[in-house]
Amino acid sequence: MNRQSNFNLPEYSERSTRLIASVRDLYEEMGRDTSTLPKGAFESGKPVSLVFAGQYSAGKSTIVKALTGLDIATGHEITTEEAQAYDWHGIRVVDTPGIGTGRRPDHDEISYKAISDADLLVYVVTYAGFDDLIARDFRELLIDRNKASEMVLVVNKMRDADKGNSPEQRKVIADDLTKVTKPFTPKQLRTVFVDALAYLKSEEVADERPERASRLQEQSNFAELVDTLNSFVEEHGMAAQLTTPLYQLRNSLDVAIREQQVSSGDADVDALEEKLLRECSMIFNAMHDIEANVRQTYRQTCLEIREEGRQLADAIEGCTTESDAEDLAEKSRDRVESLAEDCRAKINNAIQERYEKCRDNLDEFYASKFVRDLQIRLEAKQQAGNPILDKILQPDIFTQGGRVVVEKTLGQGAGGLGAFSGSAAHEAVLEVGHFFGHSFKPWEALKWAKGINVAGKALGVFGVALSFGLQAKEDYDNEKRQQEMRANRESIRASFNEAANGLEVQCANALHGLLNESEAFQPRVDAIDKELNRISDLRRNKSVACNKLLEAIKNCQKLIEDVHVAFPK
Repeated sequence: MNRQSNFNLPEYSERSTRLIASVRDLYEEMGRDTSTLPKGAFESGKPVSLVFAGQYSAGKSTIVKALTGLDIATGHEITTEEAQAYDWHGIRVVDTPGIGTGRRPDHDEISYKAISDADLLVYVVTYAGFDDLIARDFRELLIDRNKASEMVLVVNKMRDADKGNSPEQRKVIADDLTKVTKPFTPKQLRTVFVDALAYLKSEEVADERPERASRLQEQSNFAELVDTLNSFVEEHGMAAQLTTPLYQLRNSLDVAIREQQVSSGDADVDALEEKLLRECSMIFNAMHDIEANVRQTYRQTCLEIREEGRQLADAIEGCTTESDAEDLAEKSRDRVESLAEDCRAKINNAIQERYEKCRDNLDEFYASKFVRDLQIRLEAKQQAGNPILDKILQPDIFTQGGRVVVEKTLGQGAGGLGAFSGSAAHEAVLEVGHFFGHSFKPWEALKWAKGINVAGKALGVFGVALSFGLQAKEDYDNEKRQQEMRANRESIRASFNEAANGLEVQCANALHGLLNESEAFQPRVDAIDKELNRISDLRRNKSVACNKLLEAIKNCQKLIEDVHVAFPK
């Protein structure tokens, strides 16, 4: 396994980091202001954090070493005395001390501090499962700290289990894990069964004993862990954090090339190049604005849904009857439905507004004196048989006028913006804005059934078992009642968290479809790039800096496309 190419996020983080750094060096060489460049490979400039936590001596450091190839101490003793952070191709990998060693009480505090800011938490136990201490720690993270949506559960050292890393053994262990993971299932926590040491040994013997290496890799099941990490990145929109700085970088490069490039020898060709670059910049700005606004909107909604679940879970404890609980639950359900509908409306409005803004900006630009005069001059030269223009211009690139140019380049036939004139165009915009499909309800995303029977009654709201009424009985065990009430709270929190997760995935998939699969933007960007490449091919005496800028633009666009391919949701 090639680590750096199989786990996609570090590969593209590294490429993005290198590209940004190379452009920064080029700007400094040219004496250009670097403030227009992104801070780093990720949207905030802060690297994504991948935190490994869990049981003492469960093999966390071994997994980190196997995944990253970093030189990390491993062994049966306490090998990690404090949280160790490693820079792995722009990803912050954190290896924490084990929980519950009994020898270093401060380890727990160190681990919790590292866990709190994790973008992705990999919680590691052995095939033996949870003891009481680790179970309490795990459930605190899972329930009290709401880390379920940010967690991958890894069961390590599977070769030491009775039946090894076999499907039969995995099922036995998964059934046992459920006692601790409920109300979540091991599948919902993305549980992976691995043997990291087997993977490391497979690499040691790969050259001399390839057949044994293959068997060890199969036993390690490490490929599934990598696939799980990639799926997590896709589901949580972490790849979008990579493309946002790249859009920013592309815009900065477009400005730099306009200011730096040497004349082609034809002023009108130079003007056409400027026209194409400005057009491309408008499209990139629209894409970025849509992506940033939509992502912010649905993430805020999901936070509010999770908070509603926490509030309901706390309030339900004070109910003495099922009727009171049902009333509270119904009100919470209605609030969540309202939040989802508000989210839908905000996103649809944001998309339509930004489409219309892009349309208006392009219309204004195409109708400007600069473009109209350029059109006249280029048409005259083309009709006179100018060989340079024959190599550059597509047929009728200007002859249809401004609004029809928008239609042809971002048009209805390509699923894009449309002509924006008349009812048909506006209907097309509206359809694009309502991009969620027919189902946009958190409960529907989970296919929850109404009318769940609870204590002899139909609760009619959630698929969670609430226990009431028995507390008045003298013989009712108080501790058992408290356990059931805790289970009630946990089930409610988990239900709302899962609803929020389902809604987040639904929105992320729809957003990706709009930007990358609907052909609303990318086809025109590709067409512009082809035109620009034709123009650049005509130049023979460009400065070295200009050539480097052109190469950086190509690399930036290629990287954006590669990220979209690597993370197809």
